[in-house]
Amino acid sequence: MTVAVPGESAREKALTREKSKAISKEYDKAENDLKALQSVGQIVGDVLKQLTDDHFIVKASNGPRYVVGCRRSLQSSKLKAGTRVALDMTH
Repeated sequence: MTVAVPGESAREKALTREKSKAISKEYDKAENDLKALQSVGQIVGDVLKQLTDDHFIVKASNGPRYVVGCRRSLQSSKLKAGTRVALDMTH
């Protein structure tokens, strides 16, 4: 919600709206990160095979195998067979 300030130009209103959206987006990310930290721990696994550019078969340390995606923040080119990874079970 934005509050109109007398004498504020359309450009200033647009900037205020953009700043508000950026702050809201940052807040949502921080909230999601906090939820991830508070959730069930991560499972360790080993990459067995790359299926596509961003999908892999991973064997979890507790036994099962999963077809998983790779987070955009990681370079999937670094994930080779045998690479140890953390499986985020929250997504």
